[in-house]
Amino acid sequence: MSASENHRAILAAGGEAEHISPMFANANNPPSSVYFTVLSGGPDMSVAGWLHMSYEALESKEAMDIWDEFREELYEDPALNIRRGDMLRARKLAAGQGRPRFSSARRGPSRAEQLGYRRVLRRGLQVIARLPGTTVGTALGRSASAAATTGAVLSGLSDRHARDRSSALALIRTSAVTAWYELNPGPAPAAPSLVRGEPYASAEAGGLLEATEFVAYCAYQHYARSHHRRFLWEWLPELLPGATRPLGI
Repeated sequence: MSASENHRAILAAGGEAEHISPMFANANNPPSSVYFTVLSGGPDMSVAGWLHMSYEALESKEAMDIWDEFREELYEDPALNIRRGDMLRARKLAAGQGRPRFSSARRGPSRAEQLGYRRVLRRGLQVIARLPGTTVGTALGRSASAAATTGAVLSGLSDRHARDRSSALALIRTSAVTAWYELNPGPAPAAPSLVRGEPYASAEAGGLLEATEFVAYCAYQHYARSHHRRFLWEWLPELLPGATRPLGI
C-alpha cells in the first residue's frame, strides 16, 4: 500500500494523528494534500499561483530534491552569479538580473547575461512541470487587497475539498506575510482556519514557495499581457500545459 493509500485508510478508519507524519502535527485534521501558494498581480489584476502536492509526494521529498538539484546547477554555472542562500525571485530573473558583479566596470548585466537569467526562469518552469505528485493551479480576479485575495483563494479551494470531504493545508505567501491555513472538510465546511505554528518544515516549504513564485509571476504575465514582458506571455501554457483551469476569485 502506498503512503497516500495508507494515509487515506487511516482517515477512513478514524485513525489517530500519531500514525500521521509528525511534520503535520500542528494540523487539526491530517491533510491529504498541501497547497503552496504565492500571490502576484498588479494594479488591475490579482493572480495566485499554487503547487498542489499530495501527501505521498511530501513524504517522499522527491519533489523538493528535484528543485534542490535545479538550484545546485545554477550555483555551479559560471555564467550566472547565483550563490547558495540566494532566493530565486521570478520578477528579478524576468528583468534579466542576478547578483551584481562588483568587479565589473559596466553598469548592470550585459544582454547575454540578461538572457541567461531569463532562461533560469524558463528552466524553472520546466522543472516544475515534472515534479512528482504535483499539480499546478492559478486563480485570477480583479484588483483587490492581499487579504481579500487570500480569502477568495481559500474559499475557492475549500469548496473543492468540501465536495470530497478531504482535508488540506494551504500555505499562502503575500508581499507582507506567509501563513498556514487549514481547509476544513465536510458537507458544510467551516471557514478556513489559521494554523498556529508550522505544520511543515519551514526550509522545505520555503523552497516550494520559491518554485511557486515562478508559477504566480508567469501566470500574471500571461493574463496581464504586459508589453515589456511580452516574451513571457505564452510560457505558462507552453511549459505547464497540465495546469488546472484558472479559479475565478
